[in-house]
Amino acid sequence: MRRKSCLPILIFFSLHGFYTNLQNRIGVYLWKQVNHKVLSPAHCEALRVIILQTPLNRVKGKTFMNYVSDLQRCPWKYDPAVHNLIKSQFTRCCNASHNMIATQQNIPFGKELKYEMSPRNLTIDKKIFQMLPKTSPFTTKPFDTCAVVGNGGILLNSLCGNEIDQMDYVFRLNLPPMSIADDIGTKSDFVSANPSILILRFQKLQETRRPFIELLKSYGSAMIVLPAFSYARNTDVSFRVLHSVQDFNLPNKVAFFHPQYLRNLSMHWNETGLNVKRLSSGLMLVSAAMELCKKVTLYGFWPFLEDPEGNPVPHHYYDNITPKPGFHSMPEEFFFYTKMHVKGALHLKVGQCSS
Repeated sequence: MRRKSCLPILIFFSLHGFYTNLQNRIGVYLWKQVNHKVLSPAHCEALRVIILQTPLNRVKGKTFMNYVSDLQRCPWKYDPAVHNLIKSQFTRCCNASHNMIATQQNIPFGKELKYEMSPRNLTIDKKIFQMLPKTSPFTTKPFDTCAVVGNGGILLNSLCGNEIDQMDYVFRLNLPPMSIADDIGTKSDFVSANPSILILRFQKLQETRRPFIELLKSYGSAMIVLPAFSYARNTDVSFRVLHSVQDFNLPNKVAFFHPQYLRNLSMHWNETGLNVKRLSSGLMLVSAAMELCKKVTLYGFWPFLEDPEGNPVPHHYYDNITPKPGFHSMPEEFFFYTKMHVKGALHLKVGQCSS
């Protein structure tokens, strides 16, 4: 019995040694060719075991980067049982279908609504109540295929645009410029909008609104979703987005995240081992997609400053402005994406989609 209980440990160390030796023999890979040379089944299995066995506090940036790079050269297979297990966990804690969007059903008229990140409350008066949709737009059957498109510089030259546009539903983060269709696609169904971007780039929509409106037009009829009730300072500028869309007769629906949904989601990830001041927009939408979609593929998620060859990678595909230190924890979030990829719950795409 003792010999049998040691068997998984022996297998792990033998696979780790196999992978290390093979990694030394293979040498440096050409980053853009990562997806074109499939690794052997034994190599891929060794890699998956290492990633699943490595705890978050033992992750080393450069080593983990190389693991993820090599992982793209291994066949990925969707595991609906694992996905459904993770989906059920999100549904129990948060229930994106009914609770992600603030509606007249889940925020009654006259309610004292508690902000997500501050102790202040907001009274839902008649004017605010009428801004909310009557019901959640996500209560129908789940989407078959979804793309969550991050804004990482790793998207440059990825040629993922056509693949993204083939998805049934496309989530995008934080009002990205739709500037490189070959790499990011053209389709948008859900676009989150961080109020800090409205403040910095569009002067809180208190001056000319034309540049903001032109940006919204690039998303077609996508739903625009804002955390209006995260901080009190976010509320007025978020409401101005709704008013601007109405004033310019745009086809977009404007909605607001429910603060209790975001609090519950944060608690869920905290219990999973991710301790951050606030979840990134990317993790919020990945979490929602795991509930709302049958198959989820991530693009443009890469938290490192360079690719596995050591070439610099800008923080975004459109600029190199990094987030405020200590606010989000992108590498730790990426660690969880990678583990879900290995388990077959979602597909993490890194590097080129096609040549």
